[in-house]
Amino acid sequence: MGAIGKGILKKIANFGGNQQWYSNCCRPESEAEILEILQQNPRATIRAIGSGHSWSDVAANADIALDMGAFNSVELVTVNGEQLVRVGAGCRLQDLLNRLHAISDRTLPTLGAIKKQTISGAISTGTHGSGRQSISHFVVAVRMVVFDSASGHPVVREFREGPELEAARCGLGSVGIILSVDLPTVPKYLVSETVRRCEKVEEIVAAFAEQPLSNFVLSPYGWTFAMFERKPVEMRRRTFAELCKAWFFRAYGLLLLDVGFHLGIHAARWLGPLAIKTYLRAAPHTLIKNVERIDDAERVLTTYHYLFRHEEMEIFVREAELERAIHFVRAAIELFAGIETAMPAEFLPAIEEAGLERAARDGRGSYTHHYPLFCRRILPDATMISMTSSSDEPMYSISIFTYDAPGHRERYYEFCRFLAYSLLHLVQARLHWGKHFPFQYRDVASAYPRLEEFRALCQSFDPNGNLRNGYTKQVLNLPPGAAFSDAAHPIG
Repeated sequence: MGAIGKGILKKIANFGGNQQWYSNCCRPESEAEILEILQQNPRATIRAIGSGHSWSDVAANADIALDMGAFNSVELVTVNGEQLVRVGAGCRLQDLLNRLHAISDRTLPTLGAIKKQTISGAISTGTHGSGRQSISHFVVAVRMVVFDSASGHPVVREFREGPELEAARCGLGSVGIILSVDLPTVPKYLVSETVRRCEKVEEIVAAFAEQPLSNFVLSPYGWTFAMFERKPVEMRRRTFAELCKAWFFRAYGLLLLDVGFHLGIHAARWLGPLAIKTYLRAAPHTLIKNVERIDDAERVLTTYHYLFRHEEMEIFVREAELERAIHFVRAAIELFAGIETAMPAEFLPAIEEAGLERAARDGRGSYTHHYPLFCRRILPDATMISMTSSSDEPMYSISIFTYDAPGHRERYYEFCRFLAYSLLHLVQARLHWGKHFPFQYRDVASAYPRLEEFRALCQSFDPNGNLRNGYTKQVLNLPPGAAFSDAAHPIG
């Protein structure tokens, strides 16, 4: 491998604690410095790292890790009469929102559940909220470093249209190294939220017509749906009573939901399976229901659930398959928790097709799932391989969380593998690229109609495989270059 330049051998760990490795870490201060690092290390594999809020090894185990934290600019620009914000790749979403709000009355068209990610990390894996497309969909321009196909040298390119932009919007770090992105802005708005109990999936799907930003949770063992009905409200001066209610719900959300509920999860896990089941049956009844609050969009749409270390797998299914998928997940949770002794007959063909008959037998009573199913609705994206790309209908995500400590998640992984592969065969499920990802390339190849087009662009912009790692080999069949070395060592 060539010279590392200013790199320092460093142990890197992600937020979830499940990915740890050593890489030579560089923190470039300019585009010229990035070009120099790539030019001086033609035999190295290089991945940009963000805030570490990814559970997959999408950014892990390269020879050189590029810390893009110095690229954190936020600038309002007008392009063809549209008000955009130009954001440096390493800027975190919270900082972006704070600075955008400080200089304008504008905000982003959508938000994910948390604001800790860098903007490049968020778009590279298709980060999304509920009720709209992912953040990736809204990217109108990307400035990035790629390798020139003729000379092989690293160069800066800007993509504003065509398949190159669609690939770069959700590129998994394999199209190029993002320097900055242009995003549209919208006037700041409020969000109305009311929590309601629902009995059926049909009620939930119907509610999105009037409450487009909603999400819902399904609490295991009691199997109670709680719908967080949300809709945008035009920014206006709120009454004193509305402000008091908003502040109350902020405190309630932080202290009782983001902190108190999760402390209860940890206590129940320590006490054992019976306590977990009892706690999750009771938890939905503590929600304040049928009371409307109106607050800033950012306050309603985001949470602080990252205060406790966890890991997540997120499953995506088409709207037409949502009820069937939820029925399957419920049956799997009850089987693994030892409540039921077998899966329903309607699911056996998919389990057999996936080769998981033994996993179903061995999994019986082996794992007590300890967190509600968190579900969101995402509209189809104009990207090549984000999770809702090439879809002709909305898709719903079903998040499977664990709060088990790193190194003690083997049964969770077995449970996730059973869910993922069974739902792949049952409803052609997709998985979030940046979260727990047991799939291989052969499992995703038929799910994404433009995957081969995406792979061809990656190979065109990175012919020697410098921007690839073990993750790209596993899920995209894009192996690192022939000179991939042992400089980066995974830990554990």
